[in-house]
Amino acid sequence: MQKHSYKLFRLYGYPGFGVLLYLIMVLINPLERTMASWKHYSVLDFILEFTFSIFYATVLFETGIQITTALNKWYNWEGRIKSRFAIQVMTQILTIYILITLFFQFRFPARFGYDELMSRQILIIGVIFSLLITAVFAAEHFFYKWRDASSRSLELEQHTTQAQLEALKLQLDPHFMFNNLSIVTALIEDQPKTAISYISKLSSIYRYMLANRMRNVIAVAEELEFIKAYLYLYEIRYGDGIQISVEESKAAASQGLPPLTLQLLIENAIKHSVFSLDYPLRINIRFPNNDTIIVENNKTVKVSNDYSSKLGLQNINERYRLMNQPLPVVTETNSCFMVEVAMFTLN
Repeated sequence: MQKHSYKLFRLYGYPGFGVLLYLIMVLINPLERTMASWKHYSVLDFILEFTFSIFYATVLFETGIQITTALNKWYNWEGRIKSRFAIQVMTQILTIYILITLFFQFRFPARFGYDELMSRQILIIGVIFSLLITAVFAAEHFFYKWRDASSRSLELEQHTTQAQLEALKLQLDPHFMFNNLSIVTALIEDQPKTAISYISKLSSIYRYMLANRMRNVIAVAEELEFIKAYLYLYEIRYGDGIQISVEESKAAASQGLPPLTLQLLIENAIKHSVFSLDYPLRINIRFPNNDTIIVENNKTVKVSNDYSSKLGLQNINERYRLMNQPLPVVTETNSCFMVEVAMFTLN
């Protein structure tokens, strides 16, 4: 729990409540008695009586603050609300009673009317205000406790969300690695120069993944540059069996995407399609407007698909959900499969 400052309350609240207490004392006494006293007052008497009211308000609230601070250290609210409330109220009432008793030991001029009746009135007001003050401090304690709990819960949720995003960004299809290692093995024997280039592109891909693993959004232009290295691997493997076209767009320089979004969409298209040199897989990346990007491919679905975890699209959907962004829109026809994803304006 944080330590609270009552500086402004002390500065403005005490005089304000002093005025209120003075008005209460005027209202609860018969008008004749009040006027009979005021008839003999000088300006200094009015100032003195008003000062007493401010002093009494200060005593009421200051004792409440000090008792609250002390009990918070030695007997807090957790698990003992009733007993804590009773102890605080009784302590404050006892303190007020002692101070009022001492105050009325002084002999004031008869015109003030500070008699036994006035003493009881002030004590009753003190008891009522002690109950209200204790209730206010109890409410304040639980309000700040609730706020702190909400703040910790929100912070924990943010950390959890960030952890989930990190896990999703590092989530790779094991087949991608195994397939590329197999291809490198074959190239080393038959085409060593191509194998070197292939390994270089493969390392740049993983370098990109590691370099951007802490970022939730990356420029579309950077993602497209990464895609060029990524597609090189498939060109070596499938030749002209895969044809990809990327539309030019000015939005690519100012808009962003979650890292690896395009890679996952392209991999999804390749994984779920059958293609050859005679019937190539055509993937188009285009920008219908400044807010979205579309990845679409001709539909050449495998007759017998291997088991698919649909990890790619699930990964993208989950990342957009965690970032509180519109989910990707999937459109499928007999001849085309299209995914439209939102882009983010970079700061």
